[in-house]
Amino acid sequence: MVLYQASFGRSIDPCSWETTSNSKSYSFNLLTSVGHSHGVRSEDGFYKVEEKEGDGSVTTFWFQPCEHMRFSYDAPMCDSCESCGGPLHCGETCSALQAVSTGGYPVCTTLGSASNHSYSLINPEKPELGVILKMVAASTRKTCSLSVSVYCSMKEEELPSVVTKVTLAGCDYTTSIRHPAGCPVVTSVKGGGVGWFGTLLIVLLCGLIVYFAVGIAYRMTVLGVSGLEAFPNLDFWKSLPHKIQLGFEAAISYVMGWYRRFTEPTYMRVNE
Repeated sequence: MVLYQASFGRSIDPCSWETTSNSKSYSFNLLTSVGHSHGVRSEDGFYKVEEKEGDGSVTTFWFQPCEHMRFSYDAPMCDSCESCGGPLHCGETCSALQAVSTGGYPVCTTLGSASNHSYSLINPEKPELGVILKMVAASTRKTCSLSVSVYCSMKEEELPSVVTKVTLAGCDYTTSIRHPAGCPVVTSVKGGGVGWFGTLLIVLLCGLIVYFAVGIAYRMTVLGVSGLEAFPNLDFWKSLPHKIQLGFEAAISYVMGWYRRFTEPTYMRVNE
């Protein structure tokens, strides 16, 4: 079962979505993909999945990702289809439909509309895994939905074969497709921030500025000094470049000593 998890992003049109994760911007387009001019949508105008229940009833799901369905054959025929085209055009004005038949005439429930949809990542930590399209149908009685998880697959295409109910009491369902349209395009890479080292440098710099400001103010107002003498610990700051130079020279001498120790022949060290 794939659970729906909300994620912030921007929907350009019903078949496109952009989101940001791990400092990168990912763009999904279910309408077009390499080698598939129709994208993740069925060329027939709809997908159809049948589920046989233990009590003998048959539940049929029709859906078409990110647009309303079209039927040139095998159109749904059932009662209670008013919210999805009515009895004469059942299924043609929604994007997901369920029909339950218990021996008599099947009864329809609209599960999704192309104009009422949302997107999320299958795994926010791995955006390249794919995207979830959730189609929602709201009525005065209840709100139903169908979530289609489109897994990224460049090698093979796997059409939906199973529809799973998310909760026993509700009318929310989920299914999955493996398709190249689920593979995102990295449209931009954003800066990942200054990081902990950059933050440390900023804190040290701010502390140094505060130190100078407070020290100068104290020496000028309390001690009555001015000019360069107003800088706190002036002798230390004057000698700092020379101390840094001596430190570099000591470090270089230490490294060179170890280098000679390991590169000179053993007999030369013994003679010394």
